[in-house]
Amino acid sequence: ASGCQQQEDGLVAEDAVSLWDAAGRPRTLHEVCPQKFLEPLAPPESAAQEGSRVDHDALAKGLDCWIDDDFDVCIVEGAGGLMSPIADAMLNLDFARLIQPDRTIVVAANRLGTIHQTLATLAAAKVGELNIDGIVLNQALPDEHLSQQTNTQNISKYSEVPVLAELGYANMNCPKTLANWLTSCLP
Repeated sequence: ASGCQQQEDGLVAEDAVSLWDAAGRPRTLHEVCPQKFLEPLAPPESAAQEGSRVDHDALAKGLDCWIDDDFDVCIVEGAGGLMSPIADAMLNLDFARLIQPDRTIVVAANRLGTIHQTLATLAAAKVGELNIDGIVLNQALPDEHLSQQTNTQNISKYSEVPVLAELGYANMNCPKTLANWLTSCLP
């Protein structure tokens, strides 16, 4: 994670803390996010600002403790999008291909511009030979925008990848279509 906060105990990634809390605090916070950098830049750039590098090997090995009999599902977030760098000479797309996920969904902000962003992400995944199982449109901000009413329809018009759900701002209820998809992921 980049854009971390400096605290007494070192760098803390607020997103990692939120995810850890939401999951019931399994294992350790360090295992949730073992590589942390201060500057809010792409991770390899943030690491370079500190005279460091993102550890390629630790990225994939960091999943080992989560992929065992204790957990039914492991969710990996590729923050910034498939074409965002996660390490030197490695995009999130490369990382996704490296770990070979069983299922992959695209979560996109439900706002003006998401049609292009989502379709471009799907095109990048196709070129990169990464199968996308579905799309979740997430209203990340409280303000409403007219495009939110038509984004699903327009994305569906140009893509065969199903929109699994539209999540409203701060909506903690999981829509049935998404719940069914998530249930299908369980072993």
